[in-house]
Amino acid sequence: MSELRKWIAARLRRGESVVLAAVTRVSGSTSRGTDALLAMDSTGAMNGTVGGGFIEGQTIETARRMLGLGGSQAGAQMSTVQLPGAQIPAARPPTAEIATAQSPGAQIPAARPPTAEIATAQSPGSSQDLDFDLTPEANQTQMTCGGRLSIHLEKLEPQSVAARALLACIDSVENGRPCAFVVVRTLHAQYSFALDEGANDSAAIPAPLLDSLKANMPVLEGAAEFEIEDSSNAAQEKAHVFWLGLLPDPQVYIFGAGHVGKAVCDFASLTGFRVIVTDDRPDMLTTERFPRASELRLIHSFEDALTDASGAPAVSIGPQDCALVLTRKPDIDKAMLAQVLRTNAGYIGLIGSKSKRDGIFAALKAEGFADADIARVHAPIGLAIGARTPEEIAVSILAEIIAVRAGMQAPAGILPQAPHSGFSGHSGYSSQQPHSVHSLQQPHSGLSGHSGAQAPAGTNKIMPR
Repeated sequence: MSELRKWIAARLRRGESVVLAAVTRVSGSTSRGTDALLAMDSTGAMNGTVGGGFIEGQTIETARRMLGLGGSQAGAQMSTVQLPGAQIPAARPPTAEIATAQSPGAQIPAARPPTAEIATAQSPGSSQDLDFDLTPEANQTQMTCGGRLSIHLEKLEPQSVAARALLACIDSVENGRPCAFVVVRTLHAQYSFALDEGANDSAAIPAPLLDSLKANMPVLEGAAEFEIEDSSNAAQEKAHVFWLGLLPDPQVYIFGAGHVGKAVCDFASLTGFRVIVTDDRPDMLTTERFPRASELRLIHSFEDALTDASGAPAVSIGPQDCALVLTRKPDIDKAMLAQVLRTNAGYIGLIGSKSKRDGIFAALKAEGFADADIARVHAPIGLAIGARTPEEIAVSILAEIIAVRAGMQAPAGILPQAPHSGFSGHSGYSSQQPHSVHSLQQPHSGLSGHSGAQAPAGTNKIMPR
């Protein structure tokens, strides 16, 4: 997501128009959720995705029309064609009332008929909404996902209030603060602003409208559309809200710059993580070996690797972060694992054989660590896919992290019945263990050697991403 944010910001700063397309509601089986985002600039260049296939094709056509680039129906005067599975309402002016669900969690309206009209306006305006029904009953294409989803498209003109608000939001996220880009439309006005956990630029919005927004806002991650009461006017109309919550990229801390650490860094970067690599060997910890790393921390010793006494900037590993102990010696692994267990890391992984793991765990228990602490560790790290090479091991490690983030079963440690952690939004992982609770639940308001452990059978309820 960081790459997409930077792509959008670069175009707005150099004076190009940009259309954002965000999945705002899903129901049933769909290819992507409300974290999906696509952007198109005034040349038609794109970055991101809303899921591919038919849905993305229709989204791209709409974005092109909004940018005046034409499409399959360029130049049409409100022409209509029959396309199965999609309904694209006619363009609405910025001040028009837009009918949406009554709350962020509301269900998408009932299934539409097998064919739906796609209306093309000569002046598409600043926003469009697309509704897709891919259930078998309504769908006459070959797409049988079985779900429904809505996509909101928002056009941002360079130097506009909306563009400045989005840039402020992106800057906030790049500095590590979650932020939401918000557009509120009433019958008579439009307000665009950034809303984060600290300061925000929502001063221009009437106080009653802002209070209504804060009382009804969704979680900070992902996109949504909903209505709020507009008590700022005598008619008490509804106001329509487009909400785009952006989070800083999750971080992977790699301790050990060996072959596996290098491969994990490459794959983790490709899958959207910010990667920080720590080692005490300057010949191993180089930008040539780690071109995709966000930060390289050269330390004096692994005995004190997290504080500024290490010779590198101190790090604070939070509940949204992953800590991977991939060092070259068992005694270094033990020292590093002890330090990581004292943090709030959401995912902790230890490389090595089961016998090595058992020895390290026994030594840590002798030092006073409880079973609940040890149960936080995924060891041997990674899913059991028969990995052997550093690259294969890296794939197994990232697969396990992704499984935990998605809320799928991926137990840690050696206690068969121990509950394990998972991601949810930007607040990290959660664990039901009383001695190591890391709250994953996103608050309703985001403001105020070889890898491959075989997962034991059982059901572990993990908070979804």
